[in-house]
Amino acid sequence: MRLTDYEKKLLDGKHGKAIQIAMRVLYDLGKNYEADYFVEIASCHDDSTCFMGEAQVAFAEHLVRLGARFSVPTTTNACAIDMNRFDRQKLDLEFMTATRRIEASHLALGAIASWTCAPYQAGFTPGFGQQVAYAESNVIAFVNSIVGARTNRYAGPLELLAGIAGRVPYFGLHVTENRKAQGLVTLGKDITPDMFEHDDVYTLLAYAYGEIVGDRVWAMDKLPKNISMDNLKHMSATMASSGGIALFHLVGITPEAQSLEMAFQGETPREVVTITRKSLQKARAQLCNPDIEESLDIVSLGCPHFSCAEFLLLEKALKGKKVHGNTLLWVFTSRTTYGLIRDSGQLHRLSSLGVEVFVDGCALEHATEKWNTRTYMSNSGKFCTYCFSKTGCHPFFGTITDCAKSAVQGRMIWKKKPWLN
Repeated sequence: MRLTDYEKKLLDGKHGKAIQIAMRVLYDLGKNYEADYFVEIASCHDDSTCFMGEAQVAFAEHLVRLGARFSVPTTTNACAIDMNRFDRQKLDLEFMTATRRIEASHLALGAIASWTCAPYQAGFTPGFGQQVAYAESNVIAFVNSIVGARTNRYAGPLELLAGIAGRVPYFGLHVTENRKAQGLVTLGKDITPDMFEHDDVYTLLAYAYGEIVGDRVWAMDKLPKNISMDNLKHMSATMASSGGIALFHLVGITPEAQSLEMAFQGETPREVVTITRKSLQKARAQLCNPDIEESLDIVSLGCPHFSCAEFLLLEKALKGKKVHGNTLLWVFTSRTTYGLIRDSGQLHRLSSLGVEVFVDGCALEHATEKWNTRTYMSNSGKFCTYCFSKTGCHPFFGTITDCAKSAVQGRMIWKKKPWLN
């Protein structure tokens, strides 16, 4: 790799041991991918925040002892728990202790304490074309595809080191030509306009897209142009979990795909695949447990973290009715959104109906055995994709309205949608 004089000094340890460690790892990464040089980054989103073992925590603390500091604005991803209410979640004290150590080390490194998997809805959004180092699958897909910033699919603690070094090797999705769409997913004639009146159709389309595309860069056309921020958020999360998507192009919607010509950088698609009504039915079958006839234990919302707009939809859907006594309705959100709904009075109104709101943590870190949880429902394609492997339970997928009605009744309620006709 070609290094600047300054980068050579970083690699040689002339600016401290911590940044030398970061540079050595990133240099080896660059050599592995045959990158020619480093590119400076504007910001970082760090996903080494959810406790996965002692080595993870000890490594961050080791960097702190060496005097490491983030050299670019670095936000923290969601951790495992609500740091102030872990006892209500029945999570282990070990998780709480480790999470507090993670918090302390990241703050010592100079991180912005966002603790959210949707930083772009909490005031932390990069600019179009900016080079960044982001982790967390939905965040990567969202900032690449919806914002038009540039990041590879990094994972903790690699992006932590990128935040310290302030640069990453120039390869992969940092490079313009690698962002070109290779194939096209189009919608069949049996995907009708009335289907887009239901928010869950976007998640089902995203699930089908992810299964088709895998980890490649493709485009999708024929989506309505009035798609909401939250639908884009859930599409990003679902594509990244049903596939390995880091960048997708929605023709006429996303910045680098205002036309098919832009998405394919003047070339033609190598392959075209059509999503049909049967594709939606198959996606729904994979996200929904058809055997849930018993009482509903928990409705889990906020994967990725719930937005202010979603809280409004939830309150409207509840219609002032209380959550069933045998069902939990838990919502996970960022500290930023929590403050906004608290100050507006909405948190008090929802709490009086039995809704419990948690911050910082991930909805998938549920203490299933301690709660004796058997039946889940969620509006999240990502949650429903990962839930079985995390908890051993197969959930049911529905809209926020479906979830609200189910929480009130204490059993699964789902409105039949036009793609099932």
